[in-house]
Amino acid sequence: MGSNSALPTTARAFATGGKRKTAGIIVIGDEILNGSTTDTNSSFLCRRLHHRGVLVKKITVVGDTIPEIAADVAEFSRNYDLVLTTGGVGPTHDDRTYEAIAAAFGDTLRIDDDLQAVFEDVLSKYKQRPDTAQAIQKFCSIPSSATLLPTTSSHFRACPTSVNPATINSRTPSSRSLTHRLGDIAKAHAAEGVSIGSYPVVGNSYYKTKLTVEATTKQAGQTAYAELGSSFREFVRNFDELPWVDTVKKMDAFRAGKDSHIDAAFLKKLNDALELIELELGRYPLEQVALSFNGGKDCTILLHLLRVVIDKLYGPETKIKAFHILCEDEFPELRRFVLDIAWKYNVQLRELGGSLKSGLQTLQADEPDVKVVFMGSRSTDPHGKFMKSKCQWTDEDWPQFYRVCPVFDWSYAEVWKGLRGLCVPYCILYDRGYTSLGDRSKTVQNAALRIAGDQYKPAYCLEEDHLEREGRDKDHLITVDSDVYLSKDVKTENGDNTKA
Repeated sequence: MGSNSALPTTARAFATGGKRKTAGIIVIGDEILNGSTTDTNSSFLCRRLHHRGVLVKKITVVGDTIPEIAADVAEFSRNYDLVLTTGGVGPTHDDRTYEAIAAAFGDTLRIDDDLQAVFEDVLSKYKQRPDTAQAIQKFCSIPSSATLLPTTSSHFRACPTSVNPATINSRTPSSRSLTHRLGDIAKAHAAEGVSIGSYPVVGNSYYKTKLTVEATTKQAGQTAYAELGSSFREFVRNFDELPWVDTVKKMDAFRAGKDSHIDAAFLKKLNDALELIELELGRYPLEQVALSFNGGKDCTILLHLLRVVIDKLYGPETKIKAFHILCEDEFPELRRFVLDIAWKYNVQLRELGGSLKSGLQTLQADEPDVKVVFMGSRSTDPHGKFMKSKCQWTDEDWPQFYRVCPVFDWSYAEVWKGLRGLCVPYCILYDRGYTSLGDRSKTVQNAALRIAGDQYKPAYCLEEDHLEREGRDKDHLITVDSDVYLSKDVKTENGDNTKA
């Protein structure tokens, strides 16, 4: 087990002379200690170091406090050949790793010209912001004895940084625009035992930077929280991480306008939808009710409204019966979303193959008790014009179900007002410029949302409701290397060649 032959080729170089290099890893950040962020960096480093024959002897986690970080850096530097730190490098007030490492070696900070050139290039499009210069200065203020280690990245070819024997890793500057004001607020409340954290977030549909407030007293925390809300009013919002919990209370607050500003017209439609759901659930027992759910935005807001009413009438432990008509050409992101939200919203989901009609036939045969199907259909849908009201039985040549469409009269913008106002999770494809989802081979991003090149605004930014289905049901899409394009020469139904 301990012989050189057991090590990978890349690792044996570290085992010459019978002694392996040793390493210690210091994970820095209050967000790790308070459980709001999970540390994955140390496990990644351990795997990579082990593969190269480096023996990791110790991992420690420390908060964003300069004396504590400096003490660990000094101790690790005495005991191990390599010291790696992760976290605490960035533009915000609580990013203190560089200062702490300098303190550990009795060093001072200096602005590195090469590093400054890198960050000025990376942050060039943000130069009009008054806090960008300060952010760059903090990123580039490193211990004076540090040397830059070249990498293969075009932008960060000069990073990471090292101070013998400690190595520092940078983090993405997602929260740079908050730096100046946030730092001032944090300093103003520090004496009261208040700690304010700022953490970049990737992959969230609602926010890109997470702010946290911790305090020794409720009053101090509320005061700091109120100042944050006032100072960043234009781009900071409250976010509900668990919108499927306490839904009735949250819906009441939303309708009362405590956390949002909703107009009277939308409020009426919202109330009408909730009242219709409650009315039909009063007429039919739950075992006779099912939700048609395909993961689209319309049935997603309907799922949330249904959860609210069922929680009110039966309690949150009550499952929602739903079915999903599987599509052979379904977006994988959509399928993952359907399964994920079904678990979160306590949905008993049944997956059915074939067309909608054949799927309903299967549902009727297997679950004959189901009489009512809640649907996210809207009047602007291609087949919506054939419905005369929100509640209607299916046509005679279809399996007989009573269709209930609570959001039938909602506009595109109102669907998004409901989703985002209530922090309801939705399929990630909508954040990539898709405004209506269908077969993958016949659906493209909405051209009205194109910014430049292959960049698109999120679906909720679409201002013209009538363009909602732009990009849907394209009959002449071709697939090349997993990317979808419109064919320029296509045939119409009469056989003529036209330009598309």
